[in-house]
Order: sequence, then C-alpha cells, then structure tokens
Amino acid sequence: MGLAGSLTLHALAEAPSAAPLDAFMTLSEALTGKSGLNRAVGDRLLRALQKGSFELGDGLPKLAGALAANALTPDQEALALRILEAWYLGVVDNVVVTYEEALMFGVVSDTLVIRSYCPNKPGFWADKPIERQA
Repeated sequence: MGLAGSLTLHALAEAPSAAPLDAFMTLSEALTGKSGLNRAVGDRLLRALQKGSFELGDGLPKLAGALAANALTPDQEALALRILEAWYLGVVDNVVVTYEEALMFGVVSDTLVIRSYCPNKPGFWADKPIERQA
C-alpha cells in the first residue's frame, strides 16, 4: 500500500463517525489495491455482510488503523479477508451478491471470458483455440 493509501486509512481511523459505505469503500480500495471500485456493488456487498456476522460498529475505522499500522489482530485479519472474499468472489454467506462485477474475472480477463456467456458459435470448443496476443 502506498503513502496515499496509508494516509487515507489513517484519516478513516481517526474519523469513526464516517458513513459506513464510505468507510467500507476506503477499506475495500486499500485491501484490493484497486481504485474506483463500483459503489453500487460496494453497497450491496456491505448490506450482505451486515446481514451475517459482520461487525460494523467501530470495526471499520479500527481495521483501517490496524491496516495502516500493519498490525492486524487475528479477528481484524479475518474481517479483511471476508471483505476481500466478497469483492473477488461476489458471494457473501453462500449468496451471490454480484456475478459480472466480481473482481475475480478481471484477474483473468486477458485469457478467459465470464463463463455465463458463450464466447463463440455453438460447438466452438471443438476447434483449436485461437491464441490471444499479450
């Protein structure tokens, strides 16, 4: 995480009254290393996380402070991993919150298409694959 990300996390840690979605998006961008995450998806993920065992309260600002200081407790690490899992898989507590917007597809988008869509004509899989240029 760069200096700018660290400063944003410190600011969040010192402002526990920040709106939950703003805090969640700041943390999400720091954790994923991606800026400009979709706020509508973030809102749906946050709502889904809150329905489960996700502790909101002052947990997000405390997580931001611990992340900025690189001093996560085991509980904070578990919370950070849950946020990452939600963004990358698009699933929270075995419920699909988003499919197309899940970050996992961006990681392999240079090679694979999202599997719910046919990328070619019927039976295309029997032909020799066309190599993509890097």
